[in-house]
Amino acid sequence: MSFVKALLEDIEQKVWDIEGFLDKLREEEIVVWGTGLAGVMICEALEHLDISISFFADNNREKVGSVLCNRTVLGMESIPKRAFIIIAANVKYEIHKQLKIAFLDRYIYIDPLWLYCYKKNNVFSMLKENADAIDSVYNMLSCEISKNVYRKVLLHRAIHDIRLIWEIYDEHQYFGNDIVKEAYGNFVDCGAFQGDTLISFLKQSKGKYNYFALEADKENYDILKKICIEKELVSVVPINIGVWDKKGQLYFQSSKTTGEVSGKIVESSNEERVIVNVDSLDSILQGEKIDFIKMDIEGAEIKALQGARNCIKENVPILAISAYHELEHLWEVPLLIKEINKDYDIYFRHHMWNMADTVCYALSK
Repeated sequence: MSFVKALLEDIEQKVWDIEGFLDKLREEEIVVWGTGLAGVMICEALEHLDISISFFADNNREKVGSVLCNRTVLGMESIPKRAFIIIAANVKYEIHKQLKIAFLDRYIYIDPLWLYCYKKNNVFSMLKENADAIDSVYNMLSCEISKNVYRKVLLHRAIHDIRLIWEIYDEHQYFGNDIVKEAYGNFVDCGAFQGDTLISFLKQSKGKYNYFALEADKENYDILKKICIEKELVSVVPINIGVWDKKGQLYFQSSKTTGEVSGKIVESSNEERVIVNVDSLDSILQGEKIDFIKMDIEGAEIKALQGARNCIKENVPILAISAYHELEHLWEVPLLIKEINKDYDIYFRHHMWNMADTVCYALSK
């Protein structure tokens, strides 16, 4: 039996009655535990589904009594006893144990990203329609851990069982894990944000290598550049550009103005989108010797890989490519990497407590 056929049978047996669950939620007094981005996302996702929450709750005493999304933030002691609590937090914080001690036993952990993306894709149909491609990826994976990660990520997308994600969660993203124990050499950071990966890299490399920090968002880039100046990071080259398959100008939509999960490059304009310069890695790097390419660019990974063909063929760098922004990227990313350069072993790891940060790794054989 093929991998996808077995997966689809598993999905049919375990699928979550999300519609029934949402109908029941409409009758509940709902408290969302967590006042970070995950909590806000759950609140907004439920509102889009015509479900209103009553309160937020948090352990942080400085937040108790404040207002978030027009709702009061409660402390544990103020949560109504019959409230239904949606936990928007990593299970490692063991919020459920605290709730039980307080005799609050009506709760559920929900993946905020899954709920936010609910109804955008018919996962079962997409898996069925792309069975051959998915089977090809599963069969090419270079270790059993990767196969386990791949299966559980796809299964979670279809049925929402966040326990599947907790079972495969590895917090060491890009390097410092069992796939890439240590990053070295000239590093290309596509989606450098405000320098989070940069700081981790510098701790182990001590500035011995060139670091190309590419960031499309002007606000993030300005923060990144300021860090480089203040810390005198002469080996770091910050570039305010979006990574694409060719040189041009596209548009950047900020998460602050659109309500999307994160900012990203798009090909059409509106009044809330700003023009952004884009280019291919082959053009940006101009033949520079590259040892590692990391990408987390909010769905532009396919275009970016296509624009890095020469670099990938000639240098065979370690690749750590985000493959979670679109469902189809879970098979399109590894297949494209192998098409560009067949001399790679392919791995998957998952680095977030929710649906985010599934990474496809490619290492030379």
